[in-house]
Amino acid sequence: MTKISISEFIDELKFCISEKDMVKAKALLQFLPKIDPKNQIRTLYEISKAEDRVVHPALCYMLELPISDPGVKNRLHDLLLDKSCACQDLLLEELKADTLDKRLPLIRITGELQVKEAIPLLSDYLSRKSDADFLRETIKALSLMASQTCIRAIADFIFYGDEELKQEAIFALAEIGGPTAIHLLAEAIRGDNRTDQLIIEALGEIQDQAALQRLTQLLNSHYVDVRNWTIDKLISIGDKAVPVVVENLKESDDDALVHTLNVLGNIGDKSAIPAIQKILFRRPENANVRFAAYEAMERLPAAKAAISLATGLEDPEEQVRLAAARAVDKNLSPILAAGLKNMIAPGNENANQIVATLIDAGADKTFESLIQEESFSNMAISHLAGKAHPDIRKHYLVLMQSQGHHELAEKVLAAVAPEKETRGLTIFVVDDSKMMLRIYKSKLHAMGHTPVLFDFPSRAIEAALENKPDLVITDLNMPDINGIQLTKQLRRKYTPASLPIIMITTQSDFVGQHSGQPNARIDTESMQSIGISMVMNKPFDDADLAANIKKLT
Repeated sequence: MTKISISEFIDELKFCISEKDMVKAKALLQFLPKIDPKNQIRTLYEISKAEDRVVHPALCYMLELPISDPGVKNRLHDLLLDKSCACQDLLLEELKADTLDKRLPLIRITGELQVKEAIPLLSDYLSRKSDADFLRETIKALSLMASQTCIRAIADFIFYGDEELKQEAIFALAEIGGPTAIHLLAEAIRGDNRTDQLIIEALGEIQDQAALQRLTQLLNSHYVDVRNWTIDKLISIGDKAVPVVVENLKESDDDALVHTLNVLGNIGDKSAIPAIQKILFRRPENANVRFAAYEAMERLPAAKAAISLATGLEDPEEQVRLAAARAVDKNLSPILAAGLKNMIAPGNENANQIVATLIDAGADKTFESLIQEESFSNMAISHLAGKAHPDIRKHYLVLMQSQGHHELAEKVLAAVAPEKETRGLTIFVVDDSKMMLRIYKSKLHAMGHTPVLFDFPSRAIEAALENKPDLVITDLNMPDINGIQLTKQLRRKYTPASLPIIMITTQSDFVGQHSGQPNARIDTESMQSIGISMVMNKPFDDADLAANIKKLT
């Protein structure tokens, strides 16, 4: 190349192309990679002026050359796209040529130009070719053409060994869309964490009625990770998902109801309120469902429905009462406050329990509204001075003093018994529900232990690896990192003997049952292999919790 100038090279190349002398043109083009990028682009510009059908073969040949500059590659792609649009018959011939393996961008261009005549040929390549790059370009092209006839052939690659091909196949099906693609995506969820996560992402990108229905059905999955990823995806989709998710409240499975209520609460769309109210009106036997319903109502603007929330303050389960108290406080109105006054007026055991629940739940607005009622203030003083956690007592002392109720605050302080010195256990508690953390805090303190609370599993792991607690209590279903993943990370450093871990779950089938699907549900054997010391199902009473803590420590 040093013996001739760039201008001479370009002129000679233009002459060869105009004369349709492709043998000599290819011989000249072999020197193109040795030219600097600026003059490579100049060369492309000059030869692009030739007739489309004449220059097209030369541009295709250039794909075989070792051109490294991204700008030159992009310009070559754009030129080929332009010329191929005008010469689709030539493009089809190139797709049949033996040289296609060296000219893979032509496959992508076929998809970009929506050359439907190429679909049978590309579909055939899916079964005959083995090169990953070739297959990836082919799948992408078929997805760009939204080829319904190739859906099943593409779906087969979800189970292929190459991870990039799996990903390409999953998102190709999402791009194509339609009932068949959505069905095959959902059916491909088999417990392979990476693949399952990609499929859920893909279903979340489609967002049509069929995809949202399939996604919502995954809330019923026995795979922990699948449920958690689905919950996160539906929450991120937001209001658009609500009508479909609400339909899942007709499910009979209690665990599915809990997950569905969690999604609706986190989305926070008020259109879900009537359906959640129906759940509360029928008073489900499972306390976890009632808890999830009240917790969802706390996050929803339900002023018109607020009066119905007060019945939850009399629920037999403490966690449900506390969730109801938070929902009441969030939606407090003059009518609701009047109803609460009537409920506590008798001053009996039930009234005392309601007052204690409102205080332990941190229902500040309700407290401020009722504190001037003598019946409420007397019961509040008794609970704050007696059974309330010291942190809760401190909080309400500050609140009363800020509201000018100094005399009531003094009565609380005067009635507080001296704290007994205890040497209990340091127990880490991990749960994404702040309400459940409040419950653990009170229960464990009453048992004489020191609870350290975490609503983010990652922070709990970091803290535990730095300073080992005596025991860890963790929820199973949490976003980002679930209880099983948390356990596995802690077991890298601590044995079950050195750090017992109690797993808390709403799933009654967690222990001792098999679903027939590999790894679908955790049984006793797999629980021990993971490193979980014990499983407790919600709801549980104080005696069981205390006994299990004692047993493990």
